[in-house]
Amino acid sequence: MIGKQTKGRGFRKLLDYLESREDAQLIGGNMSGRNARELAREFKLSRQLNSDADRVVYHVSLSAAKGDKLDDEKWSEIGDRYMFEMGFDANQFVIFRHHNTDDDHIHIAASRIRMDTGLVVHDSWDYVRSEKVLRQIEIDYNLVQVQGSREKLNRTPSTGQIRRIRREQEEFSQGQRDSPPQRIIKESVQQTIDRAGVDNPQMPTLIMRLQQAGISVRTGWTRNGKSKGISYEKDGQAFSGTQLGAAYTFPGLQKHLGVDYQPERDDEPIHELLLKPAKPLPIEQLEKFLQEIERKQQQPQFTPPPEDKVVWQVLHKYLSEKRYIPDYIVQGLHNNQLLYMDEQRNILFIKRDLDGEKTGALVWSKPRENHRTVEYDQNTSTQNGWFYLRLGGQPTDKVENVFLCSTPIDAMSAATYLISSCKGLPPTRTMLIVADDPNNLPMEFLKSFNRVVVAFNNDEPGNKTASAVLELLPQGKRLKTHNPDWSQELEAHLLEEQQKQKQQDRGFSL
Repeated sequence: MIGKQTKGRGFRKLLDYLESREDAQLIGGNMSGRNARELAREFKLSRQLNSDADRVVYHVSLSAAKGDKLDDEKWSEIGDRYMFEMGFDANQFVIFRHHNTDDDHIHIAASRIRMDTGLVVHDSWDYVRSEKVLRQIEIDYNLVQVQGSREKLNRTPSTGQIRRIRREQEEFSQGQRDSPPQRIIKESVQQTIDRAGVDNPQMPTLIMRLQQAGISVRTGWTRNGKSKGISYEKDGQAFSGTQLGAAYTFPGLQKHLGVDYQPERDDEPIHELLLKPAKPLPIEQLEKFLQEIERKQQQPQFTPPPEDKVVWQVLHKYLSEKRYIPDYIVQGLHNNQLLYMDEQRNILFIKRDLDGEKTGALVWSKPRENHRTVEYDQNTSTQNGWFYLRLGGQPTDKVENVFLCSTPIDAMSAATYLISSCKGLPPTRTMLIVADDPNNLPMEFLKSFNRVVVAFNNDEPGNKTASAVLELLPQGKRLKTHNPDWSQELEAHLLEEQQKQKQQDRGFSL
C-alpha cells in the first residue's frame, strides 16, 4: 500500500475534485455532510477554532497493491485506522473511493486542527511515520507487502565502489592499510543531508547547514526564476539530486525530508547563499552542531498547562478596563488558548513557531509593577518560538508588515494603538512579534521583508536591544514611543483622542 500526503489551505477545491471523479464514492469519515458544499461548510467549524493556522488542509491518498482486493467497508476501516495512527484522533475527515485509475485507491481529506484543543496536528517526520503505519496495516490486514518509498529513495553504490570498499577492508584486515575504508562520498553526502534536515528546516537554512558541512550546493532556475533542480559537491565529487536518490532532489527534499520551501520567502536568501556560501565548520564543531539539531528534534513537544477558567473573567476585565485592549484581541487570543491563567494563577502568553506549533510560554507575574515576562520552565521545548499576533487584511493573506516588540502586553498595546491610528484594522496583514532577544530571532523570516519596524520600548533595555537587532537587520526601522512603553503610549493616545472628541462635541476644532 502506498500513501501520498499533501497539505494546503482551501477545502472546497479539494472536495470538488474528490467528488467530481467518475464513480467517486463517499465511503467513510466522521462528518455528516454528503457533498462538497456541505463538507466545506462543516470544515469551517474546525478552522474557526484556530484562525491563525495556515496550511490546515490535509490530503492523503492510499493505493492498494495490484494483488489486493478491498471492499468499501475494509477501505473505510483502513482509512479510520490510518488517521488514528497519524494523530488525527480528534479531527474532522472524510474518505472518498476512486475507480478512475488502474490502482484501487482512496482519498482522505482532513482538517489538521483538532476539535478538542484547537491545536494543529504535529507533522514532523509524517512521511516516515506514514510508511511505518502502512507497513503495519499491510501485516494486520494480510495485504501485499510493498517496499517503502524511503527504501527506494537512496540510490545504491556502484559495483566499482563496492569492490573498492571490499578491497580496502581486506587490506586493513591484513595490516596493509592504517585505517579502515572510508565511507563512500555519496553515502556521506546523503547522511549529512538527512542529519541537516531532521528538524524540517526552511530551504535556505538547509543549504547553509550543508555549506557549513563542507558540501557545495547549486540550484537550477527556470526563466521566470523558479527553482527546478539541485546538485551537491563534496571533495571534488559532484552529484545531482537524482543521482543521490528521489529524497534529495529539490521537490524530494520537501516531500520526503519535510524541508520548508516558499519561493517568495526563500529564493532571494538562496541566491545570496550561492553567491556567498557559509564557511565550513571544523569537524568537531560540525559534529556538535548536527548533534544539537538532532537532540532538539528528539525532545518532547511542549504541552501547555491547563487553564483555570474561574479567573479568566478577572484577567479579561483587567486587560480591557485597565490596559484598554479591545475585547476582540483579548478574547481572540483566549479562544486560541494563547492567553489565559493556569491553575497556579500565572498569566501565560503562549509562544509558537511560525507554523503555529506551540513551543513554550511566557509568564507575566507582576502586571501591576512591570511588563517583563519570564520563560515558563515546566515541560518547555527548546525550539524557537515567539508570542505573536496577526491582524488586518484576511487570515489567509501573506504578512506584509512586521513589528518587533519587547513584551506581550506591549505587543497588544501597540496593536491597539495601530488600530486606533488606522481608524480600524490595518488594510494589510500585520504581525507583531515579541522578540526582544537578538539571539532568538526568526532571521530568515525577517530578512524576507523590505522593512521591519523595531518597536521595542523606549527604555534602557529596549534601546539596547534595538541597537543590537538593527545591526542584524539593516532594513529595520526604529519606532520610538514618547513614553517608556507602549502601554503608556496607548493610554496617552486614547486620552488625547478623547479630549479631541470633547472639543469637537463642544463645537471647537483643533
